Formats: sequence, C-alpha cells, structure tokens
Amino acid sequence: MLLKSLRILGMVCLGTGTLLAQGQEINGDLLNLYQLTLAKSPTVKRQQIQTGIAEAARQTARSQFDYHLASDLSLSRGGYNLLNADPRRSIAGNEINTNDLLLSAQLQRTFRSGTMASIGLNYQRVADSYPFTAFNEEVGAFFADNSTGTSLSISHPLLRGRGQDIVTAGETLAELGWERQQGNAVFVTSQQLLRTLSAYWQYRGASESYEVYQANEARVRSVLQMTRELVAADKKPTGDLTQVQADLIDKERQTIIAGQSLYNAQQNLGRSLGLETEASTQISPPLSIFPALDTTEAPPTLNELLEIARANRADLRALSKQLEQQSTQLEVAQNNLRPQLNANAFANYGGAAMGNGLDRFVRALANDEGRNYQVGVGLNYTFPLNNNQAEAAMLRTQLEMADIETFYQDQIRNIELNVSIAYNNYLNSVEAVKKANQSLKYYEEVFENEQFKFQNGLTTLLNLILLQERLTFAQLEFIQAQQQYAIAIGNLRFETGTLFTGNEISTNGQAVDPTIFYSLPRR
Repeated sequence: MLLKSLRILGMVCLGTGTLLAQGQEINGDLLNLYQLTLAKSPTVKRQQIQTGIAEAARQTARSQFDYHLASDLSLSRGGYNLLNADPRRSIAGNEINTNDLLLSAQLQRTFRSGTMASIGLNYQRVADSYPFTAFNEEVGAFFADNSTGTSLSISHPLLRGRGQDIVTAGETLAELGWERQQGNAVFVTSQQLLRTLSAYWQYRGASESYEVYQANEARVRSVLQMTRELVAADKKPTGDLTQVQADLIDKERQTIIAGQSLYNAQQNLGRSLGLETEASTQISPPLSIFPALDTTEAPPTLNELLEIARANRADLRALSKQLEQQSTQLEVAQNNLRPQLNANAFANYGGAAMGNGLDRFVRALANDEGRNYQVGVGLNYTFPLNNNQAEAAMLRTQLEMADIETFYQDQIRNIELNVSIAYNNYLNSVEAVKKANQSLKYYEEVFENEQFKFQNGLTTLLNLILLQERLTFAQLEFIQAQQQYAIAIGNLRFETGTLFTGNEISTNGQAVDPTIFYSLPRR
C-alpha cells in the first residue's frame, strides 16, 4: 500500500511543481497544505528514495534463486611444424594445421531448499590436415573427430546451510528490511506533517495577532480623534492629546513587528512544505480556523490513548521488524558454527563420432561406438579448527539483538511518557482556552464601558489606555491559547501514530479526513 502511495505521490509532485512554476497562489487550506507536504517536502521525498532502495534490495535477494545460463563458443585454427624425425613429414609435409570447434552450455540454479543443481551440454569438433586417423585409416585432410556429452550434478547441504529458513535468510532479511523502511517512512513523514501542522497554526496565530494589532492601532486612532474633539471643546487638557499621539506611534511600531512575525511564520510554513522563498510568499492567508472546544463528549482516557499508540506507532513497527531481522541473523550465525558437509551426486553421458556434417552432433550420442557414461556420489566436509570468525559473528549478533531489544523497550517507555505529556498538555490547553475566552469577554465589556465614560468625562485617559492595552493583551492571549490547543491536538495525534498512517494519499487529494486536525484519536 505504501509503495503504491509513493508512486501516486510522484504524480502529485509533478502536478504541484507545474502549479508552482506558474506562480499561482497556494491555497492556505490546512488539508491542501497537508497534501502539499506529502508531494513537495524533501524529507518525504528522501523516504520515497529509501523505500525504493529497500525494494531494490528485495529484488537483489531474490536473484540468488534465479536460473543462470552459462555458455561458451570457441573456434580455433592452428599450425604445428613437425620435427625432422617425425614420420608424418613424408605424408603431411612440414606442417600440420588444425581447425577446432568447442561449444558448451550449462544451466544452474540454487533452490530454496538449499539444493544446488546444474545441467550441461558440450560438443567438441577436432580436425587437422593429417589424412590418417589414429587407427591409421586414410580419411583425407580435416576429417573431424566429434564428441558430445551431457552432465547433471546435484549438491545438498547436510550441516551448515541446511534448512529453508537458513537458505532464504537473505531474502527474509531483505523483506523485513523493506517492511522496516515502510515503517520508518511513515514515521518520518508523520514528523514532517506535524511540523507543517504546527507551522500552520503558528501562521494562523500570527495572522490573527496581526489583525489584533491593526485593530488596536485603529482603536487608538479612534481615541485620538475623540481626544481631539474633547480638547477642542475644552473638556480635556492638551497634554492628553500628546499622550494619545505617543501611544499611537507605539501601536504602529507593534503592528510593524507583528507584520514581520507574520512574514516569518509564512516563510517557516513554506520551509516545512519544501518551498523556496518566492513560492512561500505565494501561500494565501490561512483559511482553516482554529479548532473549537469539543464539549459533546468526554476525551479518551490516557490508557486508551496508550493502547492506540502501541497499535499505531510506525516507529515501533519498524523496530519490531528490525528485531525480526536480528533474530534471522542469529539463526544464520548459529548455523555457521556447524561444519560444512555437502552430499553430491553426478551423472555424465557422452559419445563420439568421426566425420564431417551437422548430424555428427547427434550421432555422437546415438552411436554405440564411443559411448561413455559416469555416475557417482560423494561427500565434501569442511571444518575450521578454531572457527573464531563464526564465534565472533555469533557473539556480535547476540549483542546487537540485545541492544535493539533494549532500545525497543526504551522506545515504548518514551512513547508512553510522551503520550502522557501530550495528553496532559491537551487537558491544560482546554482549560487555558476557556479562561482566555472568559477574560476576553470581560475586557471587551469593560473597555466598551470605559470608552463611554471617557466620552462623558467620567474617567481619565490613562485608565482608557490601560484598559485598551489589557483588551489587546486578552485578545492575543486568546489567540495564543487557541494556537496551543490546536498544536496540542496535533501532538497527541502524532504521539499516538494517527496523524499519518501511509494510506492517506489519493489522486483526487481527498483521502485525508480533515477531522484529524480537530479531534482526538479514538479506538
């Protein structure tokens, strides 16, 4: 499923690259940014490449059981100057020339049972210019001697290398490595999506904070206008006007700083998406709102969330596959401590024929004359006297397995602690939103009353400015509380392994349930 998703991601990535190249605005909807992270993030792309490498390793491991065909064809011509005392000089002259042909083919394969089998066929044609055969028969120059043979050999391990689990250990390790990489890819992708989610909520918070500072500046301008009217009517001293003007300049400064914070948040969001500076500036204002408090049902208990985490954390799945890899390597190391004893069986059959023509290839096997055969069995025994290498490999594998198992248990412990922290943070953020909302409502009411009293000369300018500052602070605190609440949901989703599972990708971009950004995981 993950491999299919990664192929789809490549298609999505091409489409996204075309969109960004055209300089169009990037939709600031959280669901769209989620999909864009999967398509554009270099971190996610690297995991795609690593998964491809693991897939190539699987194919390489399977190749040890492929059929192998080895063939050879050779043609040769030669000459030999006869010695002066050689009686053949009187018949063949000073030199004998040769014209030979050798053709062979062999098919080999190692089976998953550990048996190695080989079947072969060879043909040899030897001819020279000497007109007599070895039996002193005159046959003319280049009358060929032909020989054809077939062979079959089988070898099977009896000690070291015996057993299908041992023979296919490389294949098993590659398969587990591929599954482990899938878990790692899901976990790393989930981490990157959490960065995008947190960066988006910070972008949303910075955007709303910028609007608050703008509104605060507008309120001060309104107070300035009101003060000018009161000063003109001799209801307020001129000094109040100077104080409001100073306050307005300070609010303009705060708005500039808030604008810079908004720009920083937008760029950081683009960084998480895998965008460059120019493309990051094309992200539209945030469209997805902060999550509202869920008052319809009680949140899941900590034990329920721990159970969800144990079942869904992709890094735990990856570690479990790594443990299985080490277990397989331990079996191989134990097997390598044994001496090597192989049982062999072989059979050869061939024949010979004299003369020229293509039919001699078959006739050499069919003729009774020159027929030969050989069958046999044997044992090969190899035993290293010290066997230090196998013993060291065994010890190293045992220690590595103990190390991974220790890390696995420690990871479970850390996950449980992180889930507990994230859950407690969520509960506190819920209360923080409630308190911030109540405080904001009170300050809105108080400020409205204070404006009315200021217009009627019932309060001082200092009190109005002070309450205005507190209203602005209450608005910012409410935005901050909402931002922390939204990030707390994302953290809890990540810690329980439910922010990304590897199945969220589709060609229409709608496979992701947007409720994951606004709700807690449940069984």
